[in-house]
Amino acid sequence: MSFAGFRTVVWIAMLCGVSLVCSARARAQAPPGPMSPSHPLPPPPKAPPAKKKPVVESRSTLAGYWKLNKDESDDPKSKIEDSRRRNDDPTRGPGGNPRVGVGYPQPGGGGPNGPYGGRGTGEEGDNRSAQLEEFVHPAFSQTIDLKNNEVDATNDQDTKLVMFTDNRKPPKQKDNGPEQIPAHWDGPKLVTDEKGPQGRKASRTYELSFDGKQIYETWRIEAKKSGPDIIIRYVYDAAIDEHK
Repeated sequence: MSFAGFRTVVWIAMLCGVSLVCSARARAQAPPGPMSPSHPLPPPPKAPPAKKKPVVESRSTLAGYWKLNKDESDDPKSKIEDSRRRNDDPTRGPGGNPRVGVGYPQPGGGGPNGPYGGRGTGEEGDNRSAQLEEFVHPAFSQTIDLKNNEVDATNDQDTKLVMFTDNRKPPKQKDNGPEQIPAHWDGPKLVTDEKGPQGRKASRTYELSFDGKQIYETWRIEAKKSGPDIIIRYVYDAAIDEHK
């Protein structure tokens, strides 16, 4: 081998050595890449399907489970208080209009029931209102069963009301038994005949809505003296009893 050829071989060897050293340094300085997992990760769980709201079909009778629609129902306290104000204030006629020539203060401060001759709105009036509110208090829900000459309504507290529709006289009330009252059918409407607090006559009417998805329970309480009757309407939506 000539000297020129030997020198060429030496240069090639030196260049290869330098290249190997640079590559080793580069590999030592480079950040470690992502490591592949030893076992593949499972796919993320699928989201559960949205729970469908049960569809409540229209009904053709009062039978079934019904839930109070508070937004569409009357406030019994407001209705009773409004009736009380009309009866306690002799200066207000039907519809809230002042009566001409009635109720002006009398010499010496008026009669025994207040300066305007009214009955007053003290503790006795509050007790009467509280009794009426309790009497017409709506149920959160009720299940109505139609039977032969009888309609049963059971509320969310498992308190049952038995309504006889064949002119039957209800038997004497038992302490632990269900309340039993007379009622009658007025076409598709069920109308009760009841006694309210302070000896007032009372009744409630059950009526199915036109679309069969609601019932209206309308109370009518006899007014005191010459005032208008108290009318309170509760609306119940057809629903599914989730406890069964």
